[in-house]
Amino acid sequence: MSLPPNELARRDAGGLRLAPDPVRVSWTLDDLPAADGHGLRCRVSCGARAVNEPAELRMLQDVLMGPRPALSADDVARYLGPTLRDAGAAVSKDKGAEAWLAGGGGARDALAAALRAAADRAAFACGLELLPPFQLELDSPSFERRRQQELQRALAEQEAAGRVEHFNRAADLLKRFEDLREKAPDLPPGAILSQLSPVDQGAALQSLLLASARRQPPTSLWAVGGEYLVRIDGQDNGPPAVELFPLPPTLGPLRSVQPAHIDGDRLLLVGARAGFYLVRADDPTRPEVYPDPGAAASALGFSRVVFLGHERGFAGCHGEAGLVRWAYKHDHGPSGVLRPERFGAAAAPAATFAAPPPLPGAASASMASGTKPPGPRNLQTLGDGRLLLTVGGTLWVIDGDAATAVPSASSADVVAVVPDGRVMRVVHEDGTIAAVDAATRQVVDARRRPTRVRAAGGLPWLGTTRLLLAGDDGPVQCLGTGDGLVSEYVSAHRGLRAVAGSPEWVAGVSGDRQRLLLWRAWDGKAPAAEVYLTARTKHRIADIDFG
Repeated sequence: MSLPPNELARRDAGGLRLAPDPVRVSWTLDDLPAADGHGLRCRVSCGARAVNEPAELRMLQDVLMGPRPALSADDVARYLGPTLRDAGAAVSKDKGAEAWLAGGGGARDALAAALRAAADRAAFACGLELLPPFQLELDSPSFERRRQQELQRALAEQEAAGRVEHFNRAADLLKRFEDLREKAPDLPPGAILSQLSPVDQGAALQSLLLASARRQPPTSLWAVGGEYLVRIDGQDNGPPAVELFPLPPTLGPLRSVQPAHIDGDRLLLVGARAGFYLVRADDPTRPEVYPDPGAAASALGFSRVVFLGHERGFAGCHGEAGLVRWAYKHDHGPSGVLRPERFGAAAAPAATFAAPPPLPGAASASMASGTKPPGPRNLQTLGDGRLLLTVGGTLWVIDGDAATAVPSASSADVVAVVPDGRVMRVVHEDGTIAAVDAATRQVVDARRRPTRVRAAGGLPWLGTTRLLLAGDDGPVQCLGTGDGLVSEYVSAHRGLRAVAGSPEWVAGVSGDRQRLLLWRAWDGKAPAAEVYLTARTKHRIADIDFG
């Protein structure tokens, strides 16, 4: 009967039987000291067999086998291991790890020869013969770790240098861009951008957004959900910082948030179900309360509040309460109210600006009717105390107590009104984007995007505003009014419910209103952060804005 593959010899009733062929034996010698302090790991293997001579067999049994019935390759490895390790350690300290691993000048051959000589001597003394091939593999885990660290450090330094170079190029491009604007002050930034080749426009826009952001002080993103006002501050490294401020339950659940600057102070106008709070951005814990008792029983809330100045005070729009005004320093409730009937009773006059043709197959009728209850939304100031708001797809201008419907470019519901210098960008649900002159109240331009729009906002850019559009499908699109360039902010989410922009960040609210998405304004390839805000507030996100 033949021996198992890993056995060199075995005792049985017939005496000592030997394996006819050599058996492979291997050793792993860890932490052999190199001259530079690194540890070497040496793997050695060779063939071994018992010498079939009477004297040698007696040494084999006395020294290696002892009382055991068999001699295996593992037994040989354990017996010769200390000898090999001592021989390897005596040689390895002559050179550094890099020299051993490079193998130049016959270094590995010298180590292999020393190990083989020591192994042969020890084997001869116990009745063994070591046979080729004699293989040696060498590595150094500590040296490899250091090499990887140095490589990572070099890559980090290279990346940092690249960012610095990118920032410098962006700053230089911004300076040259501003020089062009000084020479042609009436030319909007988009028109200058459009003069570049289509291949260069995207990179130029990215660089200009980056340079513009670096010049601006950081702004916080504010969100509201339930009774919480939430401040989110993006970080260069790590997740955003999130801080919650519970507001008093006096006015019911929070509905909206907008920034305002009053007498040099940064304030927030936080719309609720039955009024709004005036909150200092640097101390949100002590809000001032502006109530509207007439809205206390409503299921809706103030979707936008604006400041008209010390004399005219504040105005807010509410889907059921209408347009409500408050004095700046009030002692009681509203100073004036225009209920929704003032806007819904009269139909808007026929549009004098030719609207774009309907999209093929678009359900324009259903979009026009909408799923939201009719009521004032999207309140904006036009100057001289006048206000602009929308009801469904109709635009209304309010001057004092007079409300006048003005022509619009589409009958579809208005999703957002975004101020852009002297015009208001009116974004309709069917993708129509109209420019309304704030002075003449006329539609001066209109175009249609081939998509249904769920939410819209503005991205400040060199004194103008680029539009952010979130549809049912695809990424958030960013487009300028003076150029044909469309950039994108990509994520796995669709149908965002709100979008907002600052010089540094673009933010969106997921379709289920539970998550906040944050992109760098100049990098829309993927969100820089995602915040599951509902897990903290226990309420869905109602609105966001930067300020």
